[in-house]
Amino acid sequence: MEKKELRAMIREKSKTLTNEYRQKANAGIESRIMMHPIFQQVETIFCYVSMPEEPDTREIIETAWSMGKKVSVPRCIPGPEHRMEAVIIRSWEDLEPGTLGILEPKQGLPVIDGYKIDLALIPCVSADRFGGRLGHGAGYYDRFLHGQSMYKYCLCFEELMAEQIAGADRVPMDPYDIVMDRIFTEDKVYNPRMASENDGDDSVREALRGSSGLLGKLLRRMLPDPENRG
Repeated sequence: MEKKELRAMIREKSKTLTNEYRQKANAGIESRIMMHPIFQQVETIFCYVSMPEEPDTREIIETAWSMGKKVSVPRCIPGPEHRMEAVIIRSWEDLEPGTLGILEPKQGLPVIDGYKIDLALIPCVSADRFGGRLGHGAGYYDRFLHGQSMYKYCLCFEELMAEQIAGADRVPMDPYDIVMDRIFTEDKVYNPRMASENDGDDSVREALRGSSGLLGKLLRRMLPDPENRG
């Protein structure tokens, strides 16, 4: 299946997702990200500012701020090269509508080099369990991530994973496409190296047990205790 065909199929399916599903899925994705040991340990993150049809990142960004992390977000650089840069923001007031109406950092804010970023949270149209990511086609994120060593985690609704589409178990990949280190959905954390559906669950729960304060209370409300399952 070609990328163009898969994008069209995924976008049609996205239109069928209810608000109730999106709300529950957003809560699941947020909890898995915020409880993941890597997220808790890193000092600097790069995170997309979500559009309405994408997994919501507002809670993730606000939690990162509350934990004292340095947060950077994308800004697309005008021109045919389709490049972006990471800009540090400290509040929502640092954003304004930019390319394609997406909220981007205002001019004059500090830019951070990619090698100083510990973790990147990346959006997609679709993804697969092997780390394949289908973007919108402009290549901004692939160019930005090329040659970078930070953790690369992609956020995707489970219903929009490639395997949910008939005949599309994998996302078609070109040589310049960047493979993700993990794919986070509301149901699973996919580890491409192991093609595992359960990577992260045990370590996430261990991190949860050790969490304290406001973050720990929040996460305990969002994730049921496995020992109390019927």
